[in-house]
Amino acid sequence: MLDAYLPILIMFVLAAGLVSVTAIAALLLGPKKPNEAKLSPYEGGVPLVQETSRRFPVKFLEVAMIFLIFDIETVAFFPWAVLLNQLKLFGLIEMGIFLLVLGIGYIYLWRKGAFNWEKEV
Repeated sequence: MLDAYLPILIMFVLAAGLVSVTAIAALLLGPKKPNEAKLSPYEGGVPLVQETSRRFPVKFLEVAMIFLIFDIETVAFFPWAVLLNQLKLFGLIEMGIFLLVLGIGYIYLWRKGAFNWEKEV
């Protein structure tokens, strides 16, 4: 019975070995001469001209995370709709719990003002 899990175990051992070998090789063979240019932040192709005096607004990141949470989660509706006749009452209750959790998250974000673009950061 455990013979079926042997290929999976071998895959995990090989993956862990590859990760270990590459991490050790990077530590031993990688460059170790940091200077000011290498340690300076560089983003979007524009070098740092001056220190920032205020926080970077994260509105777009918030919108992206909200999109991922609520839009990607709706993908769960498709298999549920296909198998609804087989799942019967159990599937209905499970989807109700799922929708309740999503609804609580939506109300939480709404009360926190995540959908308001005019809010101050």
